[in-house]
Amino acid sequence: MAEHELDPERLTHLVGGAEPAPAGRERVREIDAMRRSRSTAQLVEDALLDIESGRRKRKYSTDERPPDVNIRRSRAGVVVLGLLIVVAMFAWKRVLTPPPPPIPGDPVEVVAVLSPAARVSAPMPFEWSAARSDTGSLGERARAIRIGGLIVELERAAARNDSTAQPFADAIAALVAEVPEGAEVAGLFATVPDARLLSSRHALAPFARAAPMALGAWLQGARVAVAGGDAGFFASQRSRESLRLLLSMAAASPEVAAASDRLQTILHRRGLPDFAAAAGALDVLQRELAN
Repeated sequence: MAEHELDPERLTHLVGGAEPAPAGRERVREIDAMRRSRSTAQLVEDALLDIESGRRKRKYSTDERPPDVNIRRSRAGVVVLGLLIVVAMFAWKRVLTPPPPPIPGDPVEVVAVLSPAARVSAPMPFEWSAARSDTGSLGERARAIRIGGLIVELERAAARNDSTAQPFADAIAALVAEVPEGAEVAGLFATVPDARLLSSRHALAPFARAAPMALGAWLQGARVAVAGGDAGFFASQRSRESLRLLLSMAAASPEVAAASDRLQTILHRRGLPDFAAAAGALDVLQRELAN
């Protein structure tokens, strides 16, 4: 094949009209600059993409938050505010609403609260015997208070394991027998073993109300505790509830109201209570309420 000299115009037509490249080192430097410019632009673009993707992944470190975060914070604030309002309303209701009266307990629980020494101490005479010996005109509350006190002495006599228990059981039976249709229940207290049964005390429900019977038991137990210097008796939960029960009762007389206030003041003082003053108040309460 014969060699022909390249026609510059024909070459330009074949490559699409590109301008002739400058010759020599100037063309090389131009191409190298174009490559470096294209590489730098690509690097900048890649860096910007990395920064943008990193913003989406990492947590926000400034005060600026997207709208959804601000909405969540607003909802959390509303929930916290609502909880605070509910707690405040509950506390205010507790302050305005007086606590319900305590549920009367079993009279035997009073004996369990006494110290071991007070539990087995000598029998404590009742104050009602000094004012009235007959029981025919007793009211319902006075009868229940007497029964509560007698149950305490019955249990204490059984704890001493002596022969003084039966007279207390007989006294309970006599009080119940005077109530219409109470003869059958009175027979349960004819003997000490039956008189000490929980079922026998439950059978007293139609003839002795639970609240005054529990109060009568506490009055007798408190008198025993005062005589034995048993300060722990008055610190017990059962004793505090019984005192609340006493204060919630309608005063039977001005003497009962005055003795209740005096007893409350004595028992709420710091340190050991004044046992002599407490004994006087308790005697007045038992005498007035059980007659």
